[in-house]
Amino acid sequence: LQIEYGYGPTPFGECLLADTPRGICYLSFVPQQNHAAAFSELQQLWPHASYSQQPDKSLLLIQQIFKLQGDARVTALRGYVKGTRFQLRIWRALLQIPEGTLSSYGEIAAAIKQPAAARAVGTAVGANPLAYLIPCHRVIRNTGVIGAYRWGSNRKQIMLACEYARSPGR
Repeated sequence: LQIEYGYGPTPFGECLLADTPRGICYLSFVPQQNHAAAFSELQQLWPHASYSQQPDKSLLLIQQIFKLQGDARVTALRGYVKGTRFQLRIWRALLQIPEGTLSSYGEIAAAIKQPAAARAVGTAVGANPLAYLIPCHRVIRNTGVIGAYRWGSNRKQIMLACEYARSPGR
């Protein structure tokens, strides 16, 4: 597998984006400007891939994803992820959560017809390889508490606030 990758700014901090001919395979936020740690995570996810740094291409994709271009029009993007069948079901369910709204782990478990699987849903949400694109930040605890987020709860709160502010009818 040939993976092209690069780093770039987002409204929520620097990210690492990785792309294949089949689609975007990885998007994460860089922890404390530590490129080596972010790249190591990517390599753990795709250990047999060949890597090529393509900063210009990555930056264009990052601009599209986070609507950083002047006209804010986004072309269709493709994702290419690997996971267990259960993880893939959860990630598909996350894609159904509309921007500016929230869902709980229990609601997602019920949506996939496994109402007792809320903890397993949480584990699958935490393993999401496409930060922001697969909107795991829209999932909160049943109690209404924002809770933990792989890339920091402050970042999650900012993402949710931005989405809520630009949602229709607000």
